[in-house]
Amino acid sequence: MTAIYADKYCSRDLLNRFAAEISQHQVKGESKEYAFILGYQLAEDLGRAFSDRAILQTYMEAEATVSVGPLKNVLSLLRSMYALTCMEEDAAFLRYGYLSTENAAAVRKEVTKLCSEVRPHALALVSSFGIPDAFLGPIAYNWIDANSWSSVKH
Repeated sequence: MTAIYADKYCSRDLLNRFAAEISQHQVKGESKEYAFILGYQLAEDLGRAFSDRAILQTYMEAEATVSVGPLKNVLSLLRSMYALTCMEEDAAFLRYGYLSTENAAAVRKEVTKLCSEVRPHALALVSSFGIPDAFLGPIAYNWIDANSWSSVKH
């Protein structure tokens, strides 16, 4: 299942859940406005799902314009990392049963794997944003030297 399909499924399901919850509150005599307030958790989850899907869709459309090669490979890693990080950090995936606890552990493991694959490209990615070297900590360049006893000021 692709990330976009999963996101569309989640968004559609969340929208249906939200509409059903609002209807239930209205059947109990609540005003539409108050029913919306009572459904805030689903509204928040729906908004996040919609935003994440829009970002991922835009990213994939931009990625599709890049020719096959090293840049496309890095962009693919970043896309996968974004999609999986969204799943990992959004409690809605567990709350509504889109992701089991076992699958959540597998997602965490994959994010860790992707981090190690992106790591060799980290400085180039940061450089592409034009961030001056002065804003980067020494750990960005050499973790061992930055954390050695000799670098500690007495």
